Amino acid sequence: MAMGQSLFNKVPVLLLAFLVFVAGRWLALRVGRSIESLLNKAPNANPTLSRFTASIVRFFILFAAVMGAFAIIGVDTSGISGMVLGFGVALAFILKDALTDVSAGVMLMIFRPYNVGDEVEIGGIKGVVQSIEILATRMKTRNNIEIIVGNGKAWGGVIKNHNAMGKRRLDKIFGISYDADIDLAIKVLTDTAAKDERVYKNPAPWAKVVKLNESSVDIELRVWCDYNDHRAIKVDIVQAMKIAFDASGIGIPYPHEVVIRHKPNTKKPNTKKLGAV
Repeated sequence: MAMGQSLFNKVPVLLLAFLVFVAGRWLALRVGRSIESLLNKAPNANPTLSRFTASIVRFFILFAAVMGAFAIIGVDTSGISGMVLGFGVALAFILKDALTDVSAGVMLMIFRPYNVGDEVEIGGIKGVVQSIEILATRMKTRNNIEIIVGNGKAWGGVIKNHNAMGKRRLDKIFGISYDADIDLAIKVLTDTAAKDERVYKNPAPWAKVVKLNESSVDIELRVWCDYNDHRAIKVDIVQAMKIAFDASGIGIPYPHEVVIRHKPNTKKPNTKKLGAV
């Protein structure tokens, strides 16, 4: 009976601790959103930095809520702090990768090799940056697959930012038959590319023979365009060149297979026996 009465008396305390945790979690999300929204309204706002700062604020508010809930229950939080300090070396060793990701996240915020919305390639993985958090960078591929890369791996590896420079060069190889007029083909390529309003006029489209292949003369076309038009031009230009080549009578080669047939040997073997000498 006494034990039941003791548990009954602790219900309000446990309920209060739970409410403090729930309120702290709600406050962390609310304050995080408010800070992110406020920072995004500032002049020269950077969405990447705003989201990263908001995630740090959310973490500390949630941590304070957990410690407050422990204090209400009666857990000695000073003991927890002492334990953390006592096992600091061991904890640092265990969490060395996480600490590396945290420090790398800070470096990413300072030097900003990429921002939210940039199309980047990290460690051979290509995607559009969705967020840069304390520990990791979240990306989404063009076919809608989420990729999470640790900040340590991102900062310590090779980062390719495909739209950082604002403009891109598109390189495309077209093969023509050996009996086609090369000068005419080059003119058709450059003129057709120049008709596209998305292609820069300066520098102008460029085309030269780059390889004599087994069944084709390969001509490389280079055009400059805005990053946002790069993908669309890469697809559209192939059809445009096929139509232009057909109109100019320029043949496009395709693999040929040569079959050599041997005539069967119709001669009968000489089976006549030689006489004895």
